[in-house]
Amino acid sequence: MKIGDVFKIKTNIGFGYLQYVETDDLGIDFVRVLEPISANGEITQAGVDQTERWNIGFPLKTAARRKIVEMVGNFEIPKSFVNSEFARSEHNIRGEFLGWHIVHKSTLKRELKSDLDEKNLKLSPHGIMNDTLIVERLEQNWRLENWK
Repeated sequence: MKIGDVFKIKTNIGFGYLQYVETDDLGIDFVRVLEPISANGEITQAGVDQTERWNIGFPLKTAARRKIVEMVGNFEIPKSFVNSEFARSEHNIRGEFLGWHIVHKSTLKRELKSDLDEKNLKLSPHGIMNDTLIVERLEQNWRLENWK
């Protein structure tokens, strides 16, 4: 697998796309969940260049081996893409929402915030998603800006 490889994943509304960005020190593959959804399973560099929906850890090598995702081709990662060193997660205790953890991905240091500013609203979820959750979120047109 090479940086920039794009894979398609089947959803009920068409094909979604994941672009391989990196594998971290712990062996976790990070992908950009791309904006386009297509009926024919094809994507162009222009589609890849659009701002991604979100970034997430995803077991891409395993998913490819099990044919959960299918390789489409290798595309350039847009120059505008920045893999943020921060991510966010909801902080709930006993079902009660207490705020947001802003997590530094390499140190795992967390800062609790009750409200998100414009910069924090653009942070992707912290952790790893499986294919089922990615497909559900694509089908629901899930967006970072609406995750409040």
